[in-house]
Amino acid sequence: MKKIIGSMTILIAITLACYAHAGMYDRYLEMMDVLYAVLKTIFVSQVLVFLLIKFCRFKIAKRIRMRLLLLSKRLCMNWWINIIAAWAFSSFVLTSYWYVFSEGLFILAIIPLFLFWLLYSVVVFRKKLRVRWLSGLKPIYFYLIASIGQLLVFVTMFIAEMIMLYGPRNEMNKYLWGVWDIYFYKAPPFYFGDYFLAKGMLLLSAFLAIPYLLLATHKIFKFLINNKT
Repeated sequence: MKKIIGSMTILIAITLACYAHAGMYDRYLEMMDVLYAVLKTIFVSQVLVFLLIKFCRFKIAKRIRMRLLLLSKRLCMNWWINIIAAWAFSSFVLTSYWYVFSEGLFILAIIPLFLFWLLYSVVVFRKKLRVRWLSGLKPIYFYLIASIGQLLVFVTMFIAEMIMLYGPRNEMNKYLWGVWDIYFYKAPPFYFGDYFLAKGMLLLSAFLAIPYLLLATHKIFKFLINNKT
């Protein structure tokens, strides 16, 4: 009899625990729907910006392409500026995908977070890999274009959110809310999917800055030792 009562108590406790966490997991799924929608929008925007800059024959597109190439070359001339640019542009682009992919694994997110950080650190510390994938002319140019596409999404979504929440009630508000319902799954309080994504990106960018800080510290110590000798 005691065994039966104990088994029933355990089963009831498990049921109550699952019921208590069901609401939290539903909120997590809603948040992931919003994050996936924002990430898909960012990816499409990045591809469109790249195609327009690469293949558009209008003069303005050619000027933008030349300006971006010139800016990329300037960012590669000085080692310190080049390192800062490599961290800023690569972290801005990569952390959006890294964050959403990791969040999609829920409890197991720590595994891809650590593995990607470890791989990224190895690339930073190895000069040839760093130049090829992060700080060279081609990767800087690529990350610069991708950053433009990603920034356009954040700016557009922020303006749309401000119009919906604080603008006058008119047909524009209804249209924007309709688009939001279709593409971004209106699920309070996750209207601001771009805010949650940007918040996660900022935190991950701080972690990606660690190998650069170590690299810069090594260069400073090496410079001081060479001057003393």
